[in-house]
Amino acid sequence: MITYIQTAHEESYSNGRTLGVLLNYDEEGQRVDSFTYIFRFEDQAQQSGMYIFFPTIIEMNDYLLYGDKRVKRAYMKEDKFDSIFDADYLNGKFEEFLEWLG
Repeated sequence: MITYIQTAHEESYSNGRTLGVLLNYDEEGQRVDSFTYIFRFEDQAQQSGMYIFFPTIIEMNDYLLYGDKRVKRAYMKEDKFDSIFDADYLNGKFEEFLEWLG
């Protein structure tokens, strides 16, 4: 299955955190899946960052409010995500690149 990803919505905050929604869709433009995410820089020089993906908005909110490590989430380094995002297409679903925790 060939799919594509794009950022459906993104908002950046003054604390350096970005919240967004990633859309995964097929060749006909039909939604395959979507994920909410948090992006934050890992170092003060803001040279490398980390994405944290969530299957639902509720799980992302729980993580932001409570820092609950039991929330279903997946981490991905910025450079790995950039290589996936910059590809012309994905051979499969985006979720296949995620390793869920929680």
